[in-house]
Amino acid sequence: MAILGRVTNRAASVLRASALAGIVLLASGCASAFSPVQTDYDYEAADGVRLSIVGLDLRDLAVVVPAKGGTGLVIGQAVNRSTSAVDVTFAVAGAPTPATVAVPASSGKTLSDATNGVEIPGIPQAPGATVQLTVTTDEAGANIVTVPVLPNTGYYSHLTAASS
Repeated sequence: MAILGRVTNRAASVLRASALAGIVLLASGCASAFSPVQTDYDYEAADGVRLSIVGLDLRDLAVVVPAKGGTGLVIGQAVNRSTSAVDVTFAVAGAPTPATVAVPASSGKTLSDATNGVEIPGIPQAPGATVQLTVTTDEAGANIVTVPVLPNTGYYSHLTAASS
Protein backbone atom coordinates (compact mmCIF):
# COMPACT_ATOMS: atom_id res chain seq x y z
CA MET A 1 0.00 0.00 0.00
CA ALA A 2 2.87 2.36 0.72
CA ILE A 3 4.16 1.84 -2.82
CA LEU A 4 0.75 2.79 -4.28
CA GLY A 5 0.74 5.98 -2.16
CA ARG A 6 4.24 6.86 -3.33
CA VAL A 7 3.32 6.32 -7.02
CA THR A 8 0.17 8.39 -6.60
CA ASN A 9 2.13 11.25 -5.00
CA ARG A 10 4.71 11.08 -7.80
CA ALA A 11 1.99 11.07 -10.46
CA ALA A 12 0.25 13.97 -8.77
CA SER A 13 3.51 15.96 -8.68
CA VAL A 14 4.11 15.33 -12.39
CA LEU A 15 0.51 16.33 -13.15
CA ARG A 16 0.85 19.55 -11.10
CA ALA A 17 4.17 20.43 -12.82
CA SER A 18 2.65 19.77 -16.25
CA ALA A 19 -0.38 21.90 -15.45
CA LEU A 20 1.84 24.74 -14.18
CA ALA A 21 3.98 24.57 -17.34
CA GLY A 22 0.82 24.65 -19.47
CA ILE A 23 -0.51 27.71 -17.63
CA VAL A 24 2.82 29.54 -18.08
CA LEU A 25 2.88 28.76 -21.82
CA LEU A 26 -0.75 29.81 -22.22
CA ALA A 27 -0.19 33.06 -20.34
CA SER A 28 2.91 33.93 -22.38
CA GLY A 29 0.96 33.31 -25.59
CA CYS A 30 -1.82 35.64 -24.47
CA ALA A 31 0.67 38.40 -23.69
CA SER A 32 2.14 38.30 -27.18
CA ALA A 33 -1.31 38.18 -28.75
CA PHE A 34 -2.09 41.61 -27.27
CA SER A 35 1.31 43.18 -28.01
CA PRO A 36 1.40 45.55 -30.99
CA VAL A 37 3.38 44.56 -34.07
CA GLN A 38 6.20 47.11 -34.49
CA THR A 39 5.89 47.19 -38.28
CA ASP A 40 2.36 48.58 -37.87
CA TYR A 41 3.88 51.89 -36.70
CA ASP A 42 6.00 54.36 -38.64
CA TYR A 43 9.32 55.11 -36.94
CA GLU A 44 12.81 56.37 -37.73
CA ALA A 45 15.01 53.32 -38.21
CA ALA A 46 18.18 55.42 -38.23
CA ASP A 47 20.21 57.84 -36.12
CA GLY A 48 18.82 60.92 -37.85
CA VAL A 49 15.43 62.25 -38.89
CA ARG A 50 13.75 62.75 -42.23
CA LEU A 51 12.29 65.79 -43.93
CA SER A 52 10.24 65.81 -47.13
CA ILE A 53 9.84 69.16 -48.85
CA VAL A 54 8.79 70.22 -52.35
CA GLY A 55 10.94 68.22 -54.80
CA LEU A 56 13.38 66.93 -52.18
CA ASP A 57 13.51 64.13 -49.61
CA LEU A 58 16.13 64.34 -46.88
CA ARG A 59 16.76 61.13 -44.98
CA ASP A 60 18.69 60.39 -41.78
CA LEU A 61 19.58 64.05 -41.09
CA ALA A 62 21.90 64.62 -38.15
CA VAL A 63 24.95 66.70 -37.24
CA VAL A 64 28.24 64.99 -36.32
CA VAL A 65 30.59 67.09 -34.18
CA PRO A 66 33.54 66.22 -31.88
CA ALA A 67 32.55 68.70 -29.15
CA LYS A 68 30.39 71.72 -28.41
CA GLY A 69 31.52 74.70 -30.46
CA GLY A 70 33.30 72.54 -33.05
CA THR A 71 32.70 72.32 -36.76
CA GLY A 72 29.88 69.92 -37.48
CA LEU A 73 29.11 67.83 -40.52
CA VAL A 74 25.53 67.50 -41.68
CA ILE A 75 24.99 63.85 -42.53
CA GLY A 76 22.20 62.12 -44.39
CA GLN A 77 20.94 61.50 -47.88
CA ALA A 78 19.33 64.06 -50.19
CA VAL A 79 17.05 62.67 -52.90
CA ASN A 80 16.10 65.17 -55.59
CA ARG A 81 12.73 64.25 -57.08
CA SER A 82 12.68 67.19 -59.49
CA THR A 83 14.02 67.47 -63.03
CA SER A 84 16.47 70.27 -62.19
CA ALA A 85 19.39 70.58 -59.78
CA VAL A 86 18.57 71.98 -56.35
CA ASP A 87 20.81 74.08 -54.11
CA VAL A 88 20.11 73.21 -50.49
CA THR A 89 21.28 75.48 -47.66
CA PHE A 90 21.68 74.10 -44.14
CA ALA A 91 21.87 76.43 -41.14
CA VAL A 92 22.01 75.55 -37.46
CA ALA A 93 20.38 77.92 -34.97
CA GLY A 94 23.19 79.59 -33.03
CA ALA A 95 25.93 78.72 -35.54
CA PRO A 96 27.43 81.65 -37.47
CA THR A 97 27.73 80.24 -40.99
CA PRO A 98 25.34 78.13 -43.09
CA ALA A 99 26.47 75.60 -45.72
CA THR A 100 25.11 74.98 -49.21
CA VAL A 101 25.23 71.83 -51.32
CA ALA A 102 23.99 71.16 -54.85
CA VAL A 103 21.90 68.05 -55.44
CA PRO A 104 21.78 66.98 -59.11
CA ALA A 105 18.42 66.51 -60.84
CA SER A 106 16.61 63.20 -60.34
CA SER A 107 19.33 61.75 -58.10
CA GLY A 108 20.42 60.99 -54.59
CA LYS A 109 23.43 62.52 -52.87
CA THR A 110 25.19 61.57 -49.65
CA LEU A 111 25.61 64.82 -47.74
CA SER A 112 28.89 63.97 -46.00
CA ASP A 113 31.47 61.28 -46.48
CA ALA A 114 35.18 60.82 -45.81
CA THR A 115 36.26 63.13 -48.67
CA ASN A 116 33.73 65.97 -48.71
CA GLY A 117 31.04 67.27 -46.47
CA VAL A 118 28.49 69.87 -45.55
CA GLU A 119 30.42 71.72 -42.82
CA ILE A 120 28.87 74.14 -40.33
CA PRO A 121 31.29 75.77 -37.86
CA GLY A 122 30.38 76.64 -34.28
CA ILE A 123 27.75 74.01 -33.46
CA PRO A 124 26.24 75.34 -30.20
CA GLN A 125 25.39 71.95 -28.66
CA ALA A 126 27.47 69.01 -27.50
CA PRO A 127 26.94 65.47 -28.81
CA GLY A 128 23.86 63.94 -27.24
CA ALA A 129 21.76 67.09 -27.63
CA THR A 130 19.61 68.31 -30.50
CA VAL A 131 19.76 71.43 -32.68
CA GLN A 132 17.31 73.26 -34.91
CA LEU A 133 18.41 72.76 -38.52
CA THR A 134 16.95 75.11 -41.13
CA VAL A 135 16.84 73.57 -44.60
CA THR A 136 16.26 76.09 -47.38
CA THR A 137 15.67 75.68 -51.11
CA ASP A 138 14.37 78.20 -53.66
CA GLU A 139 11.28 76.11 -54.34
CA ALA A 140 10.37 75.07 -50.76
CA GLY A 141 11.66 78.05 -48.77
CA ALA A 142 12.91 77.62 -45.20
CA ASN A 143 11.97 74.46 -43.28
CA ILE A 144 13.01 73.82 -39.67
CA VAL A 145 13.65 70.34 -38.30
CA THR A 146 15.11 69.21 -34.97
CA VAL A 147 18.08 66.88 -35.53
CA PRO A 148 20.34 64.97 -33.14
CA VAL A 149 23.94 65.99 -32.53
CA LEU A 150 26.13 62.89 -32.70
CA PRO A 151 29.78 62.36 -31.67
CA ASN A 152 32.32 61.43 -34.33
CA THR A 153 32.94 58.03 -32.75
CA GLY A 154 32.02 54.49 -33.77
CA TYR A 155 30.83 54.35 -37.35
CA TYR A 156 31.07 58.15 -37.56
CA SER A 157 34.76 58.21 -36.53
CA HIS A 158 35.89 58.79 -40.13
CA LEU A 159 33.78 61.97 -40.34
CA THR A 160 35.83 64.99 -39.38
CA ALA A 161 35.54 68.46 -40.81
CA ALA A 162 38.28 69.49 -43.23
CA SER A 163 38.56 72.82 -41.41
CA SER A 164 39.30 71.10 -38.05
